[in-house]
Amino acid sequence: MHLEWLRLKNFRNITEAHLTFSPGLNRIIGANGQGKSNLLEAVALLANGRSYRKASAAVMRRWEQPWFRVNGVALGGGLRRALDVIGETGRQVFRVDDKPVESVSGMERVLVAVVVTPESALLARGAPVERRAFLDWVIFSADRRHGVESREYQLAIRARQMVLRGLGDLRELDAWEAQLARLGARIGQRRQWAMRHLQRVLPDHFEHLGLDPDLCDVALVGESAEICARVGETGLVEDALREAFVRVRARDRETGQTGAGPQRDDLELRLSGHLVARYGSRGQQQRFALALKLAEAGWLEEILGEAPLMVLDDPAAELDPEGVKALMRVLVVPGRQVFVAEPGDGGGNGGGDQIAVGYSVTAGVFTKFV
Repeated sequence: MHLEWLRLKNFRNITEAHLTFSPGLNRIIGANGQGKSNLLEAVALLANGRSYRKASAAVMRRWEQPWFRVNGVALGGGLRRALDVIGETGRQVFRVDDKPVESVSGMERVLVAVVVTPESALLARGAPVERRAFLDWVIFSADRRHGVESREYQLAIRARQMVLRGLGDLRELDAWEAQLARLGARIGQRRQWAMRHLQRVLPDHFEHLGLDPDLCDVALVGESAEICARVGETGLVEDALREAFVRVRARDRETGQTGAGPQRDDLELRLSGHLVARYGSRGQQQRFALALKLAEAGWLEEILGEAPLMVLDDPAAELDPEGVKALMRVLVVPGRQVFVAEPGDGGGNGGGDQIAVGYSVTAGVFTKFV
């Protein structure tokens, strides 16, 4: 799978651009502030249907412009597919082969990208919500139902909390908790499925990145995770979760939160038995995060039968030179398209399937050279 070409109009600081890409390594080179990250964001938006910066359509459109457009052609599964995203205030419109799709779930995994930015280190040193979001995104990339049911679960949590605050009928509480248990069981079991993959492949990635795999451990922890791992059968997991929701009602009424369920779980990363978030160096935290990203890419390749795109924004910002070399040795292999943004003046060091894509901005228009 790879992106053959990309066209941008009114996207971020880019007035207009039309770029073609190599199916191998593509280096996006330019000075700070020219828009390298914006170009990568456009690639990932077309592939994944969302901004990796969590930006809305209004934020991504060029200043004082009513809309933006990102479109291109992807090759995957032996087919060429046209992809199109148009962003306006309050909405984004996606099209595949000129046919509208209602949501990201309808994009059929025509193109999939794994994104690595300096902020990826938050997987290791950030809050649990960062790691849950990572795990849920990996699952969603493989199983679109996960996104739908995760949204339904959050809606049910809000409804339950409204009832507990006295803003709803208490007789509805059992029904909302039954729905939370049903959806929570499915979410939790898919997370267990993802964890089995991660724990299978992560040792190799730790070793590639210079970490001792015998000292590294990744585990999903929390009451809900323990229930899903211990009980197994979906119906029994639902029963156990429903009991947990009933048990925490009084406390939840005081806190205004929901103290049970998969939204309380965490993906713990440990080195020599210690939490990487608390005791790991910045280099160790970054390598743990990269190992998770490489595991994500490997799992998607197994599921899709093709390697997903890899999109890297300035990997040298967090990694030392040896770490960058180790990462690129793993990534730059036949059959995988890689986009790397890095500071520079546009001078290329191509070879093999590599191209150097540099650009300058003249009145906001990108000029491509190879």
